[in-house]
Amino acid sequence: MNVLFVCTENIARSPMAEALFHELQGPEGRHRAHTVGTATHAPRPLTTREVACADLVAVMEDRHLELIRHYWPHQARKVVVLGVSDDFAPNDRHLRQTLEPRIRTLLERCDDRPAVASRPLAARPRRAKRVFDLLLSGVALVHSAPIWALVALLIKLDSRGPVFFTQARVGRGGRVFRIIKLRTMVDGAEAKREELLSQSVYGDARLFKMPSDPRMTRLGRWLRQTSLDELPQLLNVLKGDMSLVGPRPCIRYETENFAPHHFERFLVQPGMTGLWQVTARARSTFGEALDMDVAYARGWSLGLDLRLLCRTPLAVLRHATTA
Repeated sequence: MNVLFVCTENIARSPMAEALFHELQGPEGRHRAHTVGTATHAPRPLTTREVACADLVAVMEDRHLELIRHYWPHQARKVVVLGVSDDFAPNDRHLRQTLEPRIRTLLERCDDRPAVASRPLAARPRRAKRVFDLLLSGVALVHSAPIWALVALLIKLDSRGPVFFTQARVGRGGRVFRIIKLRTMVDGAEAKREELLSQSVYGDARLFKMPSDPRMTRLGRWLRQTSLDELPQLLNVLKGDMSLVGPRPCIRYETENFAPHHFERFLVQPGMTGLWQVTARARSTFGEALDMDVAYARGWSLGLDLRLLCRTPLAVLRHATTA
């Protein structure tokens, strides 16, 4: 069992609970435990990934349970309330006396309860999705090779710089990978970003897309409109960093503005296309795009992936003709 101890600042109660958990089950114990806090300044804050990966969530107070019910309602069934108030200092001997009987009871519950049974079942459609990604992206790579060659030549003729552009993005579980695209901006565009964002005309583009971006090349604007610049992401799909369908692969600094529930988008792989791409695209705000990503992560199925893939060509055509 993987047990997650949750308190507020994870300074006193949860660290003691984790230490007691390991001590009482002994060196041969088969259960794991770690500690997080709900406060933003906690040494290790509570995240969607932590809650989702736990088999059992042991919170200290009812208010911690209410927080999980609010932001992660489908995870609330895993929560156990230990009932320990925030009245103890880290070295208070009474804290151990208060926690020990509760941890013993928790260990008995862990011994009697298998790990969450739904995980093996959930793994099957994920494997099917991966097989589907491999087959379709492999076929697409072969058939798009002539387009790659032509576009690469046009990029070289249009502006100085490399053919490909790579950038750090955040994938499933918060893992960082480098996305691959055909270059659509002038060489060194990233270095000019902060200078442009200091101009009020770009509003909240820091969090999303910059309108009428002056760094865009002539060819790059057309590549963006037709989504041809995203063809190299097929390599990311083959590597397993991305899926054909999923949330938009976000940039690391964007996560600083996430609400707690937005981190649910990291429960699935980011995709080349997805709910946001086929329904709203450039018409949505940053927050609306994130909400659509979360909706996809919560309602994901192979059937949904197939429907979104079928709608993608029309969405790309509509965007290319209206942009």
